[in-house]
Amino acid sequence: MKSIGILGIVAAVLVAIVLFNSFFIVDQRKQALLLQVGRAVEAYNEPGSDEAGLKLKIPLLQNVVMYDRRNLGLNVPGIEAYASNQEQLIVDAFVRWQISDPLAFYQRLNNERDARSQLRNFTDAAIRNALASRLPEDIISGQRSELMDEIRTNLAGNIAGRGIEIIDVRIRRADLPDDVSERVFQRMEATREQEAEEIRAEGDERAQLVRATAERERTVLLAEARQQSEEIRGEGDARRNEIYAEAYEQDAEFFRFYRSLIACEEAFTEGTRIVVGPNQLGLCNDFIDQARQSGSRR
Repeated sequence: MKSIGILGIVAAVLVAIVLFNSFFIVDQRKQALLLQVGRAVEAYNEPGSDEAGLKLKIPLLQNVVMYDRRNLGLNVPGIEAYASNQEQLIVDAFVRWQISDPLAFYQRLNNERDARSQLRNFTDAAIRNALASRLPEDIISGQRSELMDEIRTNLAGNIAGRGIEIIDVRIRRADLPDDVSERVFQRMEATREQEAEEIRAEGDERAQLVRATAERERTVLLAEARQQSEEIRGEGDARRNEIYAEAYEQDAEFFRFYRSLIACEEAFTEGTRIVVGPNQLGLCNDFIDQARQSGSRR
């Protein structure tokens, strides 16, 4: 009886172990690959799917490999690269990646440690190739976005088929050695000065064009204004003569009187010097008498 009880306990323990090894839990942050005698038979909770939870496997015959489902980061510091003019740069990069195909990842890389090692080597090569076609000043100042897109594309192509998706590549630092940086910055300064001179010359040319256009328009406007003023003045003179003619026809003596007053006013302008005798103080009366006499003779 005692031996039967011991066998029962052993059997219960074995059943518990079998049951314990018959189930596994896939966390939402993980993806699982089910292996049978070292060969992958099924994947759970791959990117783009929702299969987290309790899963079943065959004890002793099947085992499970867990991989991270989240985006992963990899620092690649101290890359020594050469620009197109053979000047050296020290580059620090950061790669964001994800295990997109756990089966291909297991077959080609097996684990994350080996994947990081290969990814570091591929990143190093992609950055070297991209920098080799650019000048240091372009790398430092103006073309970071275009450069990183090129590196990401090259890196994704080189590592294709290994179950890895490259999310992003960023250059965190791109420095020149001290003996090279001063020379590069001098070239950058000279280039910017040349660009500034070209912009100033273009601005001066445009300013001259604007001034010439404005002067031409001013001349045209003044000519048109003078023409209009002459036309208006001519119309006014014609209307004045017409009014004079109508006034003369209505009262000839008054018209001659009015004309004599105008002649007197025009004769004695400000600053005019006239020497007269004591009996000739009423000069304007002479104009009026002459006008009357000419009227009486007519």
